[in-house]
Amino acid sequence: MIFFDIDGTLLDHKQAELLGVKQFYEIYKENFKIGQKEFYKIWCEISDKYFNIYLKGEITFKDQRIKRIKEIFSYSNIKITDEEAEEKFKNYLNNYEDNWRPFDDVVSCLKELSRSHKLGIISNGDLKQQLFKLERMKIKKYFSNIITSGEVGISKPDVEIFSVACDKVNEKPQQCYYVADNLYIDIIPCEKAGFNGIWLNRTPKVLVDNKIKMICSLKDLVIDSQ
Repeated sequence: MIFFDIDGTLLDHKQAELLGVKQFYEIYKENFKIGQKEFYKIWCEISDKYFNIYLKGEITFKDQRIKRIKEIFSYSNIKITDEEAEEKFKNYLNNYEDNWRPFDDVVSCLKELSRSHKLGIISNGDLKQQLFKLERMKIKKYFSNIITSGEVGISKPDVEIFSVACDKVNEKPQQCYYVADNLYIDIIPCEKAGFNGIWLNRTPKVLVDNKIKMICSLKDLVIDSQ
């Protein structure tokens, strides 16, 4: 069984986010006294902050969206209601979704692997949104099992999410692979759970442990038939 992460692995999330934020900034730039580059930096910091709080189960998926928008406007001492924040977030969300694209190496890789392997997803995030991403990229058909933190109540780097995935597909950890882009959130935890981790190091960053299997593109992903 080969599991994949979504954001940063299959979906070019950072590019979609950047384009979504640029368009959001253009709509509301009269409210902000900073340039687009600085705005994007602050946006990412706020987004990471509240998404991590959501992953800990302390707020809902909807709430983290509202809190992100309210805080970004608070930088200009502008107070908005939850309803206003939710409405403004829709402007970003529509643009973000319009820019969802798989990396160039994704479709050919999945098409080839699916001929001889079962494929699945293990992803942090909301199940409904992650399913929508796969559908929008036209790659959902390749995956037989999709496990998200929003569905099971456990998020990476907690190794338990990998155990849950094994139970769901009735496979032993050593029979499973996990392909993902984050060394510390994805690969090290999955290997602690007994998975065969494969770090998709797209940038590429320096490899800190030569025992970790690393590839720089899904074109380099080779897994023996089981």
